[in-house]
Amino acid sequence: MIKFLSSNKKQPEKAPSLGRGSIPSEKIKTLSGRGFSEPEIIDVLRKEGYSSEEIDAGLTQALKLGVTGGDQSFVSKPPTLQELQMQQDQFTQGQNEMTNMMQETQFAPQIPEPSMQFQQNYYQDDYNTEELVESIVQERMGELDTKLNEFRAKYNNMERKMMDLHNQLSVVSKGRNEAENTILNKIDSFGSTLGEMNARLSSLEKAFKEALPALIESVRSLTDLVARFKRET
Repeated sequence: MIKFLSSNKKQPEKAPSLGRGSIPSEKIKTLSGRGFSEPEIIDVLRKEGYSSEEIDAGLTQALKLGVTGGDQSFVSKPPTLQELQMQQDQFTQGQNEMTNMMQETQFAPQIPEPSMQFQQNYYQDDYNTEELVESIVQERMGELDTKLNEFRAKYNNMERKMMDLHNQLSVVSKGRNEAENTILNKIDSFGSTLGEMNARLSSLEKAFKEALPALIESVRSLTDLVARFKRET
């Protein structure tokens, strides 16, 4: 623990806090193996009656064992730069897919009015145009919904991995070297990318909602036009 410099004035000594009389190193390793973060571990130990000095000594001992290789169960190996780069490439690919989807849904599809030749062919072949348009709309909506669900799954999976990496690196943050600082910078950049992807996803949903009414209105107009032709004939 860091001790701050005090003035020459002698401070009154504090009475040592009572604890359980042991260092909870094994308890810390067990909780860490179950995925508990450092604040959660401290909270559990305090509820079990350990003093602040015992908790601090246990954390320090467990940290030393993990850094020197004495116990690999407490401190997991930090991810390498190559692994982080692969994850970033996957995220970039998902970002490109989102951009393409947004461009495809930028404008509502326009359905041209049927020509006279088409009207004649329609009645001659007894072809149901309304059902055709509805099937195309439903197919397109199903494709967009599938892509949105896939992207959401990738986004949630990446967010979970980022949280796991952050929890692992926070344990060894006191003794990190230059390579670990680079990894932390990578994680910060991933956080920014996650924010951008979330904004892009919101924009895509908004564009889809804005395009859908226009598409439905076009189908409705086409249906009314077909019904009018039927009445005239």
